[in-house]
Amino acid sequence: MRITTLPFRLRRRLPHAVTGAICIAASASATAQSSVQVFGTLDMNITYSKSDGRSVKSMDQGGNIFPSRLGFRGTEDLGGGLAASFWLEMALLPDTGEIQGTGFHRRSTVSLSHNSFGELRLGRDYTPTFWNISQFSPFGTVGVGGSANIVEGWPFGLGGARTLARANNSVGYFLPKGLGGFYGQAMYALPEGEDGARYRGGRVGWTNGTIDVAAAYGVTPVGANDYTVATLGGTYDFGLAKLYANYYRQKTEGDKQVNAMLGVSVPVGPGVIKVSLARSNRSGPGLDNDDATQYAVGYVHYLSKRTALYGTYSLVRNRGNAAYVVADSSPASTPGRAARGLQFGISHNF
Repeated sequence: MRITTLPFRLRRRLPHAVTGAICIAASASATAQSSVQVFGTLDMNITYSKSDGRSVKSMDQGGNIFPSRLGFRGTEDLGGGLAASFWLEMALLPDTGEIQGTGFHRRSTVSLSHNSFGELRLGRDYTPTFWNISQFSPFGTVGVGGSANIVEGWPFGLGGARTLARANNSVGYFLPKGLGGFYGQAMYALPEGEDGARYRGGRVGWTNGTIDVAAAYGVTPVGANDYTVATLGGTYDFGLAKLYANYYRQKTEGDKQVNAMLGVSVPVGPGVIKVSLARSNRSGPGLDNDDATQYAVGYVHYLSKRTALYGTYSLVRNRGNAAYVVADSSPASTPGRAARGLQFGISHNF
């Protein structure tokens, strides 16, 4: 958004009414061509987590679809169906008022898009293989019920990869809208000297509002080996209930993990009940028994379109040397022992 001001000498020579009219007209013209939004989520909760006979009560954040975040995004209409856009998004820790991580590490992109030809996007962005595990889960990837809880190496990957959720220095292309429900993206990320940072992958899907299904595949070289991710997922909305399913496989030399998830969300008055069952199976030398199963149930009560109260319970049953927990604040779990958590919170989107 441009804020236009007149030179001081010119303002002195013009009547106040004329000066005001010129400023208003200039501002209106700029607004018609471009827009900037401040957006984000503030999510706070009380989490009780327990593993291996030890328990922790803590204040946490990010239990209802989105973590706490602050962002700035804008679009400028360049005419003829062409537009320029930017997106800057950082992670927040509202319990202490701190920024989590480094700067705008959640997303930092600039792009050019055309109504007929799609979008070209540059910067730090989500990989195509990330979206299925987030979009096709009732709890997303956050909170004690999040699908990422039993994904090994989250949010980076196996064997030194750095591209499970996001990639730096990426060039992405997104198909335009209006293709009969088909959507897709492709990405290539430059490593710039960092092993495990190069990425190439794509995602393609189709939706008609009731059914949404997508498949994705990505490759990251790590040393002499390739780290690969393959995923297939979807949702079916009956109206009375929405079904979720997702298959997610990540693999590198000597280590493979397959995650499968089934879930359902049921609208109840001003809220929704959520249930999911997720299974992790690892295979490789010394890893064949390192499996886990996560059960999660929750309820979200919407006070408005932007504000919600929520509660979630989750249980992870670990086997072998698996030691997954349900929250960052959870006590470390002894391999093969169960972990569980209960979370109550409030989230507000703006």
